[in-house]
Amino acid sequence: MWGEPPEDTDVMAMVKASYKTKSWNVGLRSLIVKAVVVFALMGAAGAYVLWGKWPPVHDADAPRVLYEVPGDISAGALVEDLHRQKLIAWPWALRLVLRVTGWERQLRAGYYYLAPRNSVMEVAVKLTSGEMATRAMTIPEGKASWEIFGILDNYFPLDKAVFDSLVDSPEFAASLGVKSPSLEGYLYPDTYIVPWKLTEQDLLAMLVNRFHEVLGGMDLEDNAFVQKHGVHGLVTLASIVEKEAAVRREQRLIAGVFHNRLRLGWSLGADPTVRFAVRKMTATLRKDDLAINSPYNTRRFVGLPPGPICSPGEAALRATLNPEKTRMMFFVAKDDGSREHFFTQTYAEHNKYKDIAAENRARFKALAAQRADSLAADRGAGDTLATAPDKTAPAETPPPPTPVLKPARP
Repeated sequence: MWGEPPEDTDVMAMVKASYKTKSWNVGLRSLIVKAVVVFALMGAAGAYVLWGKWPPVHDADAPRVLYEVPGDISAGALVEDLHRQKLIAWPWALRLVLRVTGWERQLRAGYYYLAPRNSVMEVAVKLTSGEMATRAMTIPEGKASWEIFGILDNYFPLDKAVFDSLVDSPEFAASLGVKSPSLEGYLYPDTYIVPWKLTEQDLLAMLVNRFHEVLGGMDLEDNAFVQKHGVHGLVTLASIVEKEAAVRREQRLIAGVFHNRLRLGWSLGADPTVRFAVRKMTATLRKDDLAINSPYNTRRFVGLPPGPICSPGEAALRATLNPEKTRMMFFVAKDDGSREHFFTQTYAEHNKYKDIAAENRARFKALAAQRADSLAADRGAGDTLATAPDKTAPAETPPPPTPVLKPARP
């Protein structure tokens, strides 16, 4: 009535099928678990390769390395050199990252600071982001263009002929917004944070742009002197004020004297302009130097010289824009060690103070001779006057310079 019961063979087949299904499920779960573990391990290994620091043990006080990426090196050669310099552990990983991301076409030539312990991704990001190594560079006030070149040449491998040709190029000056046949006076003195590699054009543009920034913060529109002589005249007179005023507090008074002399049609009589003309910035001027037939010789020619004689700082520019109102017409260095000047209204008073300055120079010359004799006597006394070193305070030794690693060309 209810049908025939299933045979034993059918039951066994069903049991076997169920067992096989369960076994297959267990095997699948086991395979999935194993796959997850494998992929997790691979992911962890990949993460370690890409983001892990290398070497794992290092000196925490080790200096960072200054590394140069040349402009003509391939990505492959760069990766191999980083490995050779022991800055990365897995060159294949860095090569893969650069290729997959397309960053191998974004490598930026220049200098980079690399830690002594890097990950592949840190190196890849740094070398393609343009985050280059920088350093501080100071241009003092009152330097002529050739003196500024001497300072810059200590930081960068520059070509003097290229630098001078750009400084004296009216076209290049115009491209930088300077209405002058030369960049003399417009190379603004300041402290700059600069990368380790810049061209002559880059450096000059940086200094001139800073000049524009500083001048942009000054009120020039209603200034009578700028209206008459222009910005070029302002920079020219400020450069003379910068060279004459060894003490900053005298800048506005010196500027006031020059304003008076210009207004009355007198010559400025400024020796620094002669020094510029003969390129004797510190040596003693001779009579033939003072008589040189140059438009920069403000002892001979009335009015402003053709252009600046140095790069003035902000204080000199502001002093020239807003000089001290004074009746003084002359000044002469005191030569007493103070670096200050005597200021007078009349030429007779001026000559009197010139005599006092000459006496001061003679006195200082005699003191210098006495010091020289005293030093000579001390040297003749031999080693008995030598001071023993202080063993309680050992002398400090300067840290070693940061090494510069340059990749070998392929």
